[in-house]
Amino acid sequence: MKLEGDYLFEANVSEVWSALFDPVILAAVMPGCEKLELEGGSYVGEIKVKVGPIQGKFTGKVDLQDKVEPQSYTMIVDGRGAPGFVKATAHVRLAAEGEATRVHYDTDAQIGGKIASVGQRLIEASARAIVAQSLEGLQANIKLRAAAYREAAAKQAPAPAPPAPEAASAEAAAPVSAETAAPPPEAGKPAEAAAPAPEAGKPAAVSAAGRPAEPQVVFTPVKVTQSAVANAVAKEVASTLFPRSVLVAIILLEALVIVWLVLRH
Repeated sequence: MKLEGDYLFEANVSEVWSALFDPVILAAVMPGCEKLELEGGSYVGEIKVKVGPIQGKFTGKVDLQDKVEPQSYTMIVDGRGAPGFVKATAHVRLAAEGEATRVHYDTDAQIGGKIASVGQRLIEASARAIVAQSLEGLQANIKLRAAAYREAAAKQAPAPAPPAPEAASAEAAAPVSAETAAPPPEAGKPAEAAAPAPEAGKPAAVSAAGRPAEPQVVFTPVKVTQSAVANAVAKEVASTLFPRSVLVAIILLEALVIVWLVLRH
Protein backbone atom coordinates (compact mmCIF):
# COMPACT_ATOMS: atom_id res chain seq x y z
CA MET A 1 0.00 0.00 0.00
CA LYS A 2 1.30 3.44 -0.92
CA LEU A 3 0.32 6.75 0.62
CA GLU A 4 1.67 10.10 -0.41
CA GLY A 5 0.61 13.69 -0.04
CA ASP A 6 1.48 17.00 1.54
CA TYR A 7 0.17 19.39 4.18
CA LEU A 8 0.74 23.11 4.70
CA PHE A 9 1.45 24.03 8.33
CA GLU A 10 0.99 27.60 9.55
CA ALA A 11 4.39 27.72 11.26
CA ASN A 12 8.02 28.13 10.28
CA VAL A 13 10.27 25.19 9.44
CA SER A 14 12.10 25.06 12.79
CA GLU A 15 8.81 24.99 14.73
CA VAL A 16 7.40 22.19 12.58
CA TRP A 17 10.63 20.19 12.67
CA SER A 18 10.94 20.26 16.47
CA ALA A 19 7.26 19.36 16.91
CA LEU A 20 7.62 16.32 14.65
CA PHE A 21 10.06 14.84 17.19
CA ASP A 22 8.16 15.79 20.36
CA PRO A 23 6.76 12.59 22.00
CA VAL A 24 4.05 14.59 23.79
CA ILE A 25 2.67 15.98 20.54
CA LEU A 26 3.06 12.72 18.63
CA ALA A 27 1.15 10.81 21.31
CA ALA A 28 -1.65 13.38 21.19
CA VAL A 29 -2.14 13.18 17.42
CA MET A 30 -2.03 9.37 17.20
CA PRO A 31 -5.59 8.09 17.87
CA GLY A 32 -5.67 5.53 20.66
CA CYS A 33 -2.03 6.02 21.66
CA GLU A 34 -1.58 4.63 25.18
CA LYS A 35 2.21 4.89 25.41
CA LEU A 36 4.97 6.61 23.45
CA GLU A 37 8.53 6.91 24.68
CA LEU A 38 11.84 7.87 23.12
CA GLU A 39 14.41 5.16 23.75
CA GLY A 40 17.86 5.43 22.22
CA GLY A 41 16.78 7.38 19.18
CA SER A 42 13.72 5.19 18.53
CA TYR A 43 10.09 5.70 19.49
CA VAL A 44 8.44 2.77 21.26
CA GLY A 45 4.69 2.80 21.84
CA GLU A 46 1.37 1.07 22.20
CA ILE A 47 -1.74 1.98 20.22
CA LYS A 48 -5.27 0.70 20.64
CA VAL A 49 -7.10 1.27 17.37
CA LYS A 50 -10.82 0.89 16.81
CA VAL A 51 -11.47 2.68 13.56
CA GLY A 52 -13.41 1.04 10.74
CA PRO A 53 -11.81 -2.21 9.61
CA ILE A 54 -8.59 -1.49 11.56
CA GLN A 55 -9.21 -2.62 15.12
CA GLY A 56 -7.02 -3.99 17.88
CA LYS A 57 -3.97 -3.23 19.98
CA PHE A 58 -0.56 -2.78 18.42
CA THR A 59 2.90 -2.42 19.90
CA GLY A 60 5.44 -0.84 17.65
CA LYS A 61 8.81 0.74 17.13
CA VAL A 62 9.75 3.67 14.91
CA ASP A 63 13.37 4.19 13.90
CA LEU A 64 14.52 7.54 12.50
CA GLN A 65 17.16 7.50 9.80
CA ASP A 66 18.82 9.83 7.29
CA LYS A 67 18.01 12.97 9.27
CA VAL A 68 18.98 16.18 7.49
CA GLU A 69 17.87 18.91 9.89
CA PRO A 70 15.55 20.65 9.21
CA GLN A 71 14.86 19.34 5.72
CA SER A 72 14.09 15.62 5.68
CA TYR A 73 14.19 12.28 7.47
CA THR A 74 13.07 8.67 7.04
CA MET A 75 10.87 6.64 9.39
CA ILE A 76 11.00 2.85 9.60
CA VAL A 77 7.81 1.57 11.27
CA ASP A 78 7.32 -1.93 12.65
CA GLY A 79 4.00 -2.57 14.42
CA ARG A 80 2.52 -5.88 15.52
CA GLY A 81 -0.59 -7.04 17.31
CA ALA A 82 -3.41 -9.57 17.35
CA PRO A 83 -5.05 -8.07 14.22
CA GLY A 84 -1.84 -8.45 12.19
CA PHE A 85 1.28 -6.46 11.42
CA VAL A 86 2.30 -3.24 9.69
CA LYS A 87 5.71 -2.53 8.23
CA ALA A 88 6.26 0.82 6.58
CA THR A 89 8.94 3.15 5.32
CA ALA A 90 8.03 6.84 5.18
CA HIS A 91 10.10 9.63 3.65
CA VAL A 92 9.29 13.08 5.01
CA ARG A 93 10.46 16.39 3.51
CA LEU A 94 9.96 19.94 4.79
CA ALA A 95 10.01 23.05 2.61
CA ALA A 96 9.43 26.65 3.57
CA GLU A 97 6.66 28.57 1.81
CA GLY A 98 6.94 32.10 3.10
CA GLU A 99 6.25 31.94 6.83
CA ALA A 100 4.54 28.55 6.47
CA THR A 101 5.95 25.06 5.99
CA ARG A 102 4.83 22.38 3.56
CA VAL A 103 5.47 18.80 4.62
CA HIS A 104 5.60 16.12 1.92
CA TYR A 105 5.25 12.46 2.86
CA ASP A 106 5.70 9.31 0.79
CA THR A 107 4.90 6.00 2.49
CA ASP A 108 5.23 2.41 1.33
CA ALA A 109 3.54 -0.02 3.74
CA GLN A 110 3.10 -3.77 3.99
CA ILE A 111 0.08 -5.09 5.90
CA GLY A 112 -0.55 -8.69 6.90
CA GLY A 113 -2.75 -10.78 9.15
CA LYS A 114 -6.45 -10.30 9.80
CA ILE A 115 -6.50 -6.62 8.84
CA ALA A 116 -5.29 -7.50 5.35
CA SER A 117 -8.42 -9.60 4.76
CA VAL A 118 -10.81 -6.61 4.82
CA GLY A 119 -9.74 -5.45 1.37
CA GLN A 120 -7.18 -3.11 -0.09
CA ARG A 121 -9.61 -0.29 -0.88
CA LEU A 122 -11.04 -0.24 2.65
CA ILE A 123 -7.58 -0.19 4.22
CA GLU A 124 -6.36 2.61 1.95
CA ALA A 125 -9.47 4.70 2.59
CA SER A 126 -9.13 4.21 6.34
CA ALA A 127 -5.43 5.04 6.27
CA ARG A 128 -6.05 8.28 4.32
CA ALA A 129 -8.68 9.38 6.84
CA ILE A 130 -6.44 8.60 9.82
CA VAL A 131 -3.50 10.49 8.28
CA ALA A 132 -5.71 13.51 7.50
CA GLN A 133 -7.06 13.69 11.07
CA SER A 134 -3.58 13.29 12.55
CA LEU A 135 -2.19 16.10 10.38
CA GLU A 136 -4.99 18.43 11.44
CA GLY A 137 -4.29 17.60 15.07
CA LEU A 138 -0.59 18.19 14.49
CA GLN A 139 -1.38 21.60 13.00
CA ALA A 140 -3.32 22.63 16.12
CA ASN A 141 -0.60 21.40 18.49
CA ILE A 142 2.22 23.07 16.57
CA LYS A 143 0.42 26.41 16.97
CA LEU A 144 -0.07 25.83 20.71
CA ARG A 145 3.53 24.75 21.20
CA ALA A 146 4.97 27.70 19.25
CA ALA A 147 2.82 30.16 21.22
CA ALA A 148 3.95 28.59 24.51
CA TYR A 149 7.62 28.88 23.50
CA ARG A 150 7.23 32.52 22.51
CA GLU A 151 5.55 33.33 25.81
CA ALA A 152 8.23 31.50 27.83
CA ALA A 153 11.05 33.19 25.90
CA ALA A 154 9.48 36.61 26.50
CA LYS A 155 9.35 35.96 30.24
CA GLN A 156 12.96 34.76 30.33
CA ALA A 157 14.41 37.61 28.25
CA PRO A 158 16.67 39.86 30.41
CA ALA A 159 15.54 43.40 31.13
CA PRO A 160 17.48 46.10 29.21
CA ALA A 161 20.35 47.67 31.19
CA PRO A 162 19.54 51.19 32.48
CA PRO A 163 21.48 54.03 30.81
CA ALA A 164 24.54 55.21 32.71
CA PRO A 165 24.11 58.54 34.55
CA GLU A 166 25.74 61.60 33.00
CA ALA A 167 27.88 62.10 36.07
CA ALA A 168 29.24 58.58 35.81
CA SER A 169 30.01 59.13 32.14
CA ALA A 170 31.85 62.35 32.94
CA GLU A 171 33.92 60.65 35.63
CA ALA A 172 34.75 57.80 33.26
CA ALA A 173 35.88 60.28 30.59
CA ALA A 174 38.03 62.39 32.99
CA PRO A 175 41.77 61.60 33.15
CA VAL A 176 42.91 59.56 36.10
CA SER A 177 45.11 61.55 38.47
CA ALA A 178 48.01 60.20 40.45
CA GLU A 179 45.94 60.32 43.66
CA THR A 180 43.07 58.24 42.21
CA ALA A 181 45.19 55.79 40.27
CA ALA A 182 45.40 52.29 41.68
CA PRO A 183 48.57 51.80 43.76
CA PRO A 184 51.28 49.60 42.26
CA PRO A 185 51.54 46.08 43.62
CA GLU A 186 53.91 45.48 46.51
CA ALA A 187 57.30 44.12 45.70
CA GLY A 188 57.23 40.36 45.35
CA LYS A 189 53.42 40.23 45.30
CA PRO A 190 51.67 39.53 41.96
CA ALA A 191 48.99 41.87 40.81
CA GLU A 192 45.38 40.65 41.03
CA ALA A 193 43.67 39.96 37.69
CA ALA A 194 40.67 42.13 36.99
CA ALA A 195 37.30 40.32 36.84
CA PRO A 196 35.96 40.14 33.27
CA ALA A 197 32.99 42.37 32.58
CA PRO A 198 29.72 40.56 31.90
CA GLU A 199 28.68 40.44 28.27
CA ALA A 200 25.96 42.88 27.34
CA GLY A 201 22.58 41.27 26.85
CA LYS A 202 23.63 37.83 28.12
CA PRO A 203 20.84 36.11 30.09
CA ALA A 204 21.52 35.30 33.68
CA ALA A 205 20.38 31.67 33.46
CA VAL A 206 22.77 29.38 31.56
CA SER A 207 22.92 25.64 31.18
CA ALA A 208 25.75 23.40 32.40
CA ALA A 209 27.29 23.58 28.93
CA GLY A 210 27.45 27.36 29.12
CA ARG A 211 24.53 27.90 26.72
CA PRO A 212 21.43 29.91 27.60
CA ALA A 213 18.94 27.74 29.45
CA GLU A 214 15.92 26.60 27.43
CA PRO A 215 12.65 28.26 28.46
CA GLN A 216 10.29 26.08 30.44
CA VAL A 217 7.29 25.36 28.24
CA VAL A 218 4.01 24.02 29.55
CA PHE A 219 0.99 23.52 27.32
CA THR A 220 -1.90 21.09 27.08
CA PRO A 221 -1.87 19.24 23.74
CA VAL A 222 -5.06 18.73 21.77
CA LYS A 223 -5.77 15.03 21.37
CA VAL A 224 -7.19 13.46 18.23
CA THR A 225 -10.17 11.39 19.39
CA GLN A 226 -11.11 8.02 18.00
CA SER A 227 -14.68 9.18 17.40
CA ALA A 228 -13.51 12.00 15.12
CA VAL A 229 -11.28 9.58 13.24
CA ALA A 230 -14.10 7.02 12.97
CA ASN A 231 -16.38 9.64 11.38
CA ALA A 232 -13.66 10.65 8.95
CA VAL A 233 -13.02 7.00 8.06
CA ALA A 234 -16.73 6.40 7.43
CA LYS A 235 -16.91 9.38 5.06
CA GLU A 236 -13.73 8.40 3.24
CA VAL A 237 -14.83 4.78 2.85
CA ALA A 238 -18.25 5.84 1.58
CA SER A 239 -16.75 8.22 -0.97
CA THR A 240 -14.29 5.54 -2.09
CA LEU A 241 -16.75 2.68 -2.46
CA PHE A 242 -19.62 4.85 -3.69
CA PRO A 243 -18.40 7.78 -5.81
CA ARG A 244 -20.59 10.86 -5.96
CA SER A 245 -21.97 9.95 -9.40
CA VAL A 246 -23.08 6.55 -8.08
CA LEU A 247 -24.72 8.13 -5.03
CA VAL A 248 -26.60 10.61 -7.24
CA ALA A 249 -27.82 7.76 -9.46
CA ILE A 250 -29.02 5.80 -6.42
CA ILE A 251 -30.87 8.83 -5.04
CA LEU A 252 -32.56 9.48 -8.40
CA LEU A 253 -33.55 5.85 -8.68
CA GLU A 254 -35.06 5.89 -5.19
CA ALA A 255 -36.95 9.08 -6.05
CA LEU A 256 -38.37 7.52 -9.22
CA VAL A 257 -39.49 4.44 -7.31
CA ILE A 258 -41.24 6.60 -4.71
CA VAL A 259 -43.00 8.64 -7.42
CA TRP A 260 -44.10 5.46 -9.21
CA LEU A 261 -45.50 4.01 -6.00
CA VAL A 262 -47.43 7.22 -5.27
CA LEU A 263 -48.91 7.41 -8.78
CA ARG A 264 -49.83 3.74 -8.71
CA HIS A 265 -51.99 4.20 -5.67
